[in-house]
Amino acid sequence: MKDELRSAMKQKRRALTKEETEIYGAKISDRLFCLPEIKNADTVMTYVSAFNEVPTDGIINTLFSMKKRVAVPVSNTDTETITVTYINQSDGFSKGAYGIREPKIIHKASLSDIDVILVPALAFDLKLNRMGFGKGYYDKLLSDFGGVKIGLCYDFQITDTVFPEAHDVPMDIIITEKRIINAF
Repeated sequence: MKDELRSAMKQKRRALTKEETEIYGAKISDRLFCLPEIKNADTVMTYVSAFNEVPTDGIINTLFSMKKRVAVPVSNTDTETITVTYINQSDGFSKGAYGIREPKIIHKASLSDIDVILVPALAFDLKLNRMGFGKGYYDKLLSDFGGVKIGLCYDFQITDTVFPEAHDVPMDIIITEKRIINAF
């Protein structure tokens, strides 16, 4: 069931037009920046969008304009883990693991310094569970994280269940272009 759901969500996301991702992304971004969790955060980690995920370039720029420290993930394919690295506005990106943009310069960050993590997914459910690509990178990272976990997705990515497993880490908040689903 999980593989079928992954496949269906990848297909639906691929079918989005550039215009749709921009429109939905703007609505999601507006909802995100209304949250006190973002307003009060000193340091925010965000994924770098790829493959028609909710766009994060504008989110990153807005975080910088709010004088927040910004961190992004760098995938370590040997260990299937994430290294958290700070970015500066002047730092460039290059294609990294899995074809995802990663910073050219690594400024290693401590997970304990991060207040909020913006998390991608293929699907979420109404119980705030997340389904990723199946390698467990984010689950490993989030299992040691004590801050606020915010999932960003399009509303069609919300499903009845993502068939969570014991090691899966639920979100605190999920934001779509239509709603905010909140554990608080």
